[in-house]
Amino acid sequence: MSAGPTDAADVVRGNARASLVAVFIGGMAGGALRLLLVLLNGGVPWGILIANVGGALLLGFLFERLVEHRLERAAVWAFVGPGLCGALTTFSALQLELVELARGGEAMTAVAYLLASLGLGVPAAASGRRLGRLHR
Repeated sequence: MSAGPTDAADVVRGNARASLVAVFIGGMAGGALRLLLVLLNGGVPWGILIANVGGALLLGFLFERLVEHRLERAAVWAFVGPGLCGALTTFSALQLELVELARGGEAMTAVAYLLASLGLGVPAAASGRRLGRLHR
């Protein structure tokens, strides 16, 4: 049995063509899911917040399962990592919503949104990794 990859980039390099297709398909799914969350949760910024925090939890869990435990599945990681979670969670959407809230005179909401994004997103990613280690 091989030692396996050491990080996400090593996993994806294993089969570049399959990984590229997987990112494309995962990206379509993640983008559609993000839009659905926005539509179902009162629009922006709350739908984006749910997408970012939920995606951080999912990404942490899947990173732990697929990379840290040396599961050599390049296309699976490419689909869920840079594809699904990359499109679902987007730093640019966070930034745009902060600017729009501030320009719309909702500075306190912008600050609350930023603090909630960081205060929930980082622990969600860490929790996802812990959950990934529990489910061996």
